[in-house]
Amino acid sequence: MRICNARLPFRHPSGLVERVGPGVLLVCLLGFIPSAVIHAADLPSVKAVTIENAGPGRLDRTFVLEHIGTVTDQPLDRRQIANDVKALLATGAFSSVRVQAEEVEGGVNVIYMLWLKHRIDGPVEVKIKPDEDSYYGESKIQDWLELNEGDRVDDQTLGVAARRIEKEYRDRYFPDARVEWEIKEKDREAGLAGVTVKVDEGKRAKIKRTIFVGNEEISEKELRNAAKLRAWYDPRGWFGAKRYDPASLEIQRMAVKEFYLNRGFLDVKVDAPEVKRLEEGGVEIVVTIDEGTRYRFGTVELTGATLFPEDDLRNLLRAKTGDTASARTIKDTMQAVKDYYGRRGYTRTAVRPVLDPDARKGIVDIEFALTEGRLTTIRNIRIRGNTRTRDKVIRRELLVAPGDIFNEVKVRRSERVVRNLGYFSDVRSYPLTTDVPGEEDLVLEVEEKRTGQFLLGVGFSSVDKASGWIELSQGNFDLWGWPYFTGGGQKLKLSAMVGDKRRQYRIQFKEPWFMDRPLALGFELYRDEKEYDDYDLERTGGAVSLGKRLPGRGNRITFRYGLEESIVTDVSDTNIYYYVESPQESFSFMRDEETTKSSLGVTLRHRTFNHPFVPTSGDNASLSAEVSGGPLGADLDIYEVSLDLGHYEPLWFRHVFRISANYKVVDAYGDTDEVPLAERLFLGGGRTLRGFKYREVGPKVSRDSGSDTYYKPAGGGSRVMGTAEYTVPLVPMVRFAAFYDIGNVWREPYELELSDLASSAGVGIRLDFPQFPIRLDWGWPLERDDEFTRTDKFSLWIGIDY
Repeated sequence: MRICNARLPFRHPSGLVERVGPGVLLVCLLGFIPSAVIHAADLPSVKAVTIENAGPGRLDRTFVLEHIGTVTDQPLDRRQIANDVKALLATGAFSSVRVQAEEVEGGVNVIYMLWLKHRIDGPVEVKIKPDEDSYYGESKIQDWLELNEGDRVDDQTLGVAARRIEKEYRDRYFPDARVEWEIKEKDREAGLAGVTVKVDEGKRAKIKRTIFVGNEEISEKELRNAAKLRAWYDPRGWFGAKRYDPASLEIQRMAVKEFYLNRGFLDVKVDAPEVKRLEEGGVEIVVTIDEGTRYRFGTVELTGATLFPEDDLRNLLRAKTGDTASARTIKDTMQAVKDYYGRRGYTRTAVRPVLDPDARKGIVDIEFALTEGRLTTIRNIRIRGNTRTRDKVIRRELLVAPGDIFNEVKVRRSERVVRNLGYFSDVRSYPLTTDVPGEEDLVLEVEEKRTGQFLLGVGFSSVDKASGWIELSQGNFDLWGWPYFTGGGQKLKLSAMVGDKRRQYRIQFKEPWFMDRPLALGFELYRDEKEYDDYDLERTGGAVSLGKRLPGRGNRITFRYGLEESIVTDVSDTNIYYYVESPQESFSFMRDEETTKSSLGVTLRHRTFNHPFVPTSGDNASLSAEVSGGPLGADLDIYEVSLDLGHYEPLWFRHVFRISANYKVVDAYGDTDEVPLAERLFLGGGRTLRGFKYREVGPKVSRDSGSDTYYKPAGGGSRVMGTAEYTVPLVPMVRFAAFYDIGNVWREPYELELSDLASSAGVGIRLDFPQFPIRLDWGWPLERDDEFTRTDKFSLWIGIDY
């Protein structure tokens, strides 16, 4: 049998993915069998399963058998043995596993050779240097170790713990902290060992200031921006000091050098940062720069092209005579030429820039020496590293297939598409040479990450006051994937929110590739309970949707059918009211009633923003229409039309400008005389028009009662609103915002009077917590739609803005 070494990813039952060290050996069983389809009848039979212990301690054979699926008198299954190895390593009891298959008469014997980890005998001994003046004590190190007496350990386990301790020290301004460990075997038969951890703290260091020396052509301000160093007036740098981290300093040095190179300083030298300890404490970083000459392009040539017209290739040259000799321009030119060949299937095309600088004249002649690749087709696509996610979930997202030309541009785009699924922490691809000329395999390596979330919290909003919520979601769900139910690319979310005025319960499921086609099938069950000032409203329903991508980036069409029951209870005011603008027309709030709504809707959406929760660039636009009743049955004959437009514009220093607008209409038809109050449009509050009380902007009705007059919002049939917002990052996950809101609601459908708008302006704070961003706003009304609209300056909401 052929044996191969493997760095094998495996998954704990908790869902965490870890990587086994190079000591793990996995037998490449059946490697001698041709790569054609192999039937079970053609495979050798397993005659015996043997378990051997090559490590310390006593091996529990029953425990091992519970974690393997290979059994006697069955065909030898290479995939099952690979799964056995993963399962055994996932127990955390073994340092490594070796599987061998020995040929015997009538089949093979499968031998599992296991190396048990040592158990810690007694507490871990911690030694800290300096001995007498250590900053942290032994108990703190023990907490960071997360190891107790009786735990199983090996060098890999302790290596992970050591890196964790070093990170804790670096976060506390000890950049030179080093951790070593030692395992001393005490009783091999019992598998016991003592563990000693040695910590060298080093000296504590905080960066007080960074100085650039030798920069004449480029200002210090530009260099500080390039190195992402905060200016003195930036409030983010007023609190605390930046920790000294050699790795971060090297990244800053390279950023400064790249800044010079992209401005034509091709000879620039940026020395390694010099660290000087200051008498008052902390350190000073000195960066010495030799700028050299600033160059412009002289002659620009492309050589080595034989397969395609030279004129076509010359049009790809971004470098132009007389332009600044930017390293980015050179790199972009090289990539453009490689992409030209890569789109046409010519792999391994190389472009080498040959520079001939004249420092006296400040001119550099450049030749792009081209080595043309070979026309290649994709033989097979090999996906590696997906221990939980099914192959087809990845393959269906790829823009290339076996038999296609090896389009390198589409391959790179495929990487991005797979990465954007959210299932993997890393995605990378590369070609693999085969024994067939002109054919190569495409290898796509992925590294899985946790896709399930459990969120629990409490909050406060302007409407609900105190509220609590819970959410359980799995972004890579598999309805048929027992026992973990992950890896199928489906999405499941269970959520509940309970507040003073609202209660919401949701079950949502989505299959993005229904019947293995690019059709997104979704199901939703929900119940909403809302307490308004004059009545309570309960909505219980469900919906099914079917969506499809359209040509162009971010375009999609979705059809949705919903069935909903609405129950109005506790109507507190049954008096007759009159419209303020038309005193002769009466209005009465609904009485207790039940209605059923059957609706069919369609939405066209264009969404290109760059982040699902905190967008900083891109567009979000949609046009939707929904009709209820009529041929769909039920109690309500109404329809809705809505247009949403939104744009995020990134500015300097990660500032973002957002502008959005919405126009919506709702109207009755058929047997329904007017739109019920529960279906009307309202405006005002933290989600719509800040600075005004919830649902207060729009048509009002009034009632006289003796010496008092009562005013209440009645909703309307058309609504327009817009927002302009400017956000500035302060610290990670915290942003400052300034906004302007404008809008109104009119009684009749399709009514739009732009001279009659309410508006407000204000400031706010954005807390960008993953999955549940929080928005706190203070708004001041500038114009009111009428004198009866009440204001509310403070608002707080949890959830996504768009």
